[in-house]
Amino acid sequence: SSGINAEYGDTVTSELKSYSSVVRESCSAALEPKRIVSAVKKVAEGEDRSRNVIVFGMLEEEEENVDSKVDILMDKLNEKPHTTDCSRIGQKKPGVHRPIRFKVTSSDTVYQILRKAKVLKDVEGFQRVFISPDRSVEERVSRQKLVTKLKSKRAAEPNKQFIIRKGEVVLLSEKKGCVENV
Repeated sequence: SSGINAEYGDTVTSELKSYSSVVRESCSAALEPKRIVSAVKKVAEGEDRSRNVIVFGMLEEEEENVDSKVDILMDKLNEKPHTTDCSRIGQKKPGVHRPIRFKVTSSDTVYQILRKAKVLKDVEGFQRVFISPDRSVEERVSRQKLVTKLKSKRAAEPNKQFIIRKGEVVLLSEKKGCVENV
């Protein structure tokens, strides 16, 4: 009986040692300082971007006041958010109007602005102004693929209405506002 217990004890001990070595190796790889810093930066950057708005198509002038341009735009949308860090982004090139990026107090405010952005197509002087969230490079690439897929679906079935919702191209059904997965 004591021989069997010793045998089980040795087996349990060796299994625990091999289990602990596997855990130690996988945890040490996951807990490398570089990986932790990278993960924290990615989350912080995403959180920071969630409060940014990008405006395309606003005329760029010499000695312009970007803050006042953003205020005028927000007035056209009947929004009065507290905006900060209003600036043009990208390199200045002749004949090219750089986008404007500004920050608001919350991601909910960004969502409200984006929901109202479609009214700009009916506002004199703002028909060619477009508003989008601030996206990372990966998000922009993913979005571009979705837009390409959306355009091909619309071309293939012009009598149906497709939209992008929650990262997918979906069919807007006959019932008002109902969405069907395609």
